[in-house]
Amino acid sequence: MESTKVARLSDLIRDRTTDSQSEGALPPKTGSSSSNTERSWHAATRQELLRIREAVRSNNSPQFAGCVDLAGQLVQLLNGSDELVKWALDGQTQDYALDNALHVAVLSAKVGMGLHYTREELERLVLAALLHDIGMWTLPVSLVEKKTALSEDERDILRTHPERGRRILACHGHVFEWVATACAQEHERCDGSGYPCRLKDKQIAEPAQVIGLVDTLDAMVTMRPYRKPLTPHQAVRELLLHAKTTFSLRVLKALGDQITLYPIETNVRLNTGETGKVARINSRYPLRPVVAMSKLGEVSEVDLSQVMSAHIVEVCKPV
Repeated sequence: MESTKVARLSDLIRDRTTDSQSEGALPPKTGSSSSNTERSWHAATRQELLRIREAVRSNNSPQFAGCVDLAGQLVQLLNGSDELVKWALDGQTQDYALDNALHVAVLSAKVGMGLHYTREELERLVLAALLHDIGMWTLPVSLVEKKTALSEDERDILRTHPERGRRILACHGHVFEWVATACAQEHERCDGSGYPCRLKDKQIAEPAQVIGLVDTLDAMVTMRPYRKPLTPHQAVRELLLHAKTTFSLRVLKALGDQITLYPIETNVRLNTGETGKVARINSRYPLRPVVAMSKLGEVSEVDLSQVMSAHIVEVCKPV
């Protein structure tokens, strides 16, 4: 990200409709619990995305003012609690397209925080994450929701959605150029294996890499009709170990730093068969914390960053 300050989208956008203001914003936080506020954000954002989807499918120009406000609210919520992060990694979904947008927004914001983005940059990242698949809503519903394998022709049509989304966003003026670029490039990969333009390395905007990475993570942990989901720690571990050619190391490190796989007190099983409890986190080696194990009433600690022959294979329930 560039270090120069980026003007806030909410200060730049002036064409807000009364409808999007009244339904897109969260109720004021007046003594309500944090969880209630987060549920309100979730419900309001779903409704906003439903309105945008309906507008796109009806060939009407969607309005984004409500999403702009909700992006700012999400950044504020995540500064005080990780409850939405736990929800985003839970793997449950009612409507995959909508829930994916919400999950990706939450997880992108966390990774952006690990990259030390400014408040303004985080808000734009969240907005791009919420709208990253807007081009999908221009495609036939039968294609997008098809539960059997796609033909090659169908796959080619599906891969047009990043450019379709960019065009929709570009119609809203220069304020949305940054967002449009991130949406257009989120399926590009550093090794050139992505689409639609097979961009490589620094040709891909970093926010697009962030969205692409957490979009992949969400697909891995979310329940789908055709496969079982991975647990969050399995999915993040898989990405950190095997996605080093497709995403930048800087973005992968931010993911590992921000989405803690093994919080303190987490019960884990090692490849040796031993079980223990995470006692301390190694910030440089997020997959290798210090594990406390009890044997014959005596507690010993194993620092997995120093014992390379041992590693965590699963998170387990307390005995």
